[in-house]
Amino acid sequence: MFNVVIPKSGITGKLMGYVEHIQGTKFKFNGEYLNEKGPVQSGPINLSATFNLGSGLIQLESFEANIKKLEVNLPRFGLINPDLTLSGKGELDPRSGMINLTGLRVKAGQLPELEGSFNYRPDNHGQCLLKIENPLPLMERLVELNFPDFEHWEKEGEFSLNIELQQIQNSPKAVLRFEFSDTSAASPEGTVLVESMSGNIQASSPLDNPQLDLKINLKTGEALYDTFYVNLTKNPLHLEFDSPLPDSGGNFDFSAVADWKGIGRLNTFAQIHDILGTPSFTGKTEFKTRQLSAPFRTFVIEPFSLDGLDGSGEFSMDYVFSGSNRNTHLNGRMSFKNCSFSQDQLLFDGINAELPFVLSLNENFLPQADETLPKPQSGVLRFKRIAAGQLEIENFAFPVSVSSNAIQFGTIPAINLEGGSLRLSDLKMHHPFEDDFVLKGKITAKNINMLPLSPTSLPIEGQIGGDLNFWLLKDHLSTTGSLVGKVYGGEMTIDEIFAEKPFEDSRQYGADFELRSINLEPLSQALDIGRITGRMNLDLTGLVIAYNQPASFHMLAQTTPGSEKTGDISLKAVNTLSVIGTGSGLTGAGVGMFSQFFKEFSYAGLGLECTLNDDIFKIRGLIRDDGIEYIIKRPPLFGINVVNSNPENLISFTDMLKRLRRVIGN
Repeated sequence: MFNVVIPKSGITGKLMGYVEHIQGTKFKFNGEYLNEKGPVQSGPINLSATFNLGSGLIQLESFEANIKKLEVNLPRFGLINPDLTLSGKGELDPRSGMINLTGLRVKAGQLPELEGSFNYRPDNHGQCLLKIENPLPLMERLVELNFPDFEHWEKEGEFSLNIELQQIQNSPKAVLRFEFSDTSAASPEGTVLVESMSGNIQASSPLDNPQLDLKINLKTGEALYDTFYVNLTKNPLHLEFDSPLPDSGGNFDFSAVADWKGIGRLNTFAQIHDILGTPSFTGKTEFKTRQLSAPFRTFVIEPFSLDGLDGSGEFSMDYVFSGSNRNTHLNGRMSFKNCSFSQDQLLFDGINAELPFVLSLNENFLPQADETLPKPQSGVLRFKRIAAGQLEIENFAFPVSVSSNAIQFGTIPAINLEGGSLRLSDLKMHHPFEDDFVLKGKITAKNINMLPLSPTSLPIEGQIGGDLNFWLLKDHLSTTGSLVGKVYGGEMTIDEIFAEKPFEDSRQYGADFELRSINLEPLSQALDIGRITGRMNLDLTGLVIAYNQPASFHMLAQTTPGSEKTGDISLKAVNTLSVIGTGSGLTGAGVGMFSQFFKEFSYAGLGLECTLNDDIFKIRGLIRDDGIEYIIKRPPLFGINVVNSNPENLISFTDMLKRLRRVIGN
């Protein structure tokens, strides 16, 4: 029997047994080690070995160690006081104290058996290294214990696992290093994909005072979780965690630092309670990036398919948090410095803000409505410049408060717009981070000149104003109220403004228009369809625009009775209305002869009804006389008629527009 004492490692025990001489320099040992004191307690350790002393070294031709009831209680790793078995071969140098073991097999509890090698060196106060050649089955089993569905994942890669003990005779420290390359994995439903990932994980801790120091390096590869995508080759990630092991109640503190190249730097400190039971936590997080474009694309543009949207500038955020595995509350502040966001013709530039926020996150750490949240403080959002098409706004600022229940806007200054003003009021967004969000508010417009804001293909001369209440949802925009104004010497009312699927390419939008007594002469000249004089009433209802062209509408247009005894209409305008009414322009020798002597004609009335539905266009004349349906009716003495000779004729709207462009040249 031998007493085993390593004071600096805190190891004390007794080794007993017997040695049997087999032949020559070959011997056999059977015995038992009683572990009286050490970093890890256990029951008796049964030892057996066959060895050879002929070379001056102890050549272990075979050995086996059975450790009973190793005092390790890690149920999440499948280890509850497990039995541990080690076997293999190797050599021991009695002079230097070096040990080399090969063909090593390690079996702990119900975990898969490991294969590898072991090396011990007495220098630097003693150090040993265990290399595992086949760590994948063990890693799979550990993950499956906590995530059972992982058994059904597809996975492959190259892996290595080294476990090292340093300064064994002084202050023993354990170091684990797991390396992986060309790693690919896919969940059964395809929501998680990993491709060609490489990196390493290193964990270390003193054995006399366990304190986990964890470093994770993800160097290359790609990963996709649902709609969240990262390119680790372009943006490698380095993580560091520092934490003691949980106490008997499952409580511990930890700090973490994440350096994500091109994305930003994150610092977190947290206190975790009852980690093995019902976890809860509190802590603080800080995040900062000097260039917002990369994280904005990673966390906003790509997950939500917001192609064409760009962001830049400096951004930082800090918050305190508390919660459990079901719910987390955040209370903090966001800072924007010289930020810019743009999409198509929309630009928000020179954004500077300090915005407090309170958020509630669900079990998947996504924002959710929560009545228990405190009321957020208000911050101020400042813009140096806002541009939307022809609209330009400078030095614009307003107060705003942010929570996962609602984003509340304070008093928003009136916007000076083309000689008038536009004001947003009562603006509030309910459930802003969820699919059931609702943005509601009121728009008040006064004396806005419409000509600079109207498209070149449909110039509108006049002013407009009015009040609109609106409700914007994910799939719908609805309004109440109307916009009214004077256009082309008449009156116009716009109401029933709406949109369907406003955030998708297949969006549809529309409104109803009512125009009374508009002057046709400046309107026809602006549209470049020829000259028409007189005044007209026009009702356009059920207008729906899809893919930037009309999809359906119903229009009634008729000159106003008594506005003038007769009106004038140019040959070009007659030809235009003929194309609309019949699908073809005026033809024949008579037209050529008339065009040499008459550029304009008189008319007594003009009226038409147009219906569009699913690219089928139908037109009816509104002037009926002696069974004839007129689009243009001439005066009694001299003028021109345009007759709808086929009232039931259906025309392709797309084809009609093509012919119309050819006839009028625009």
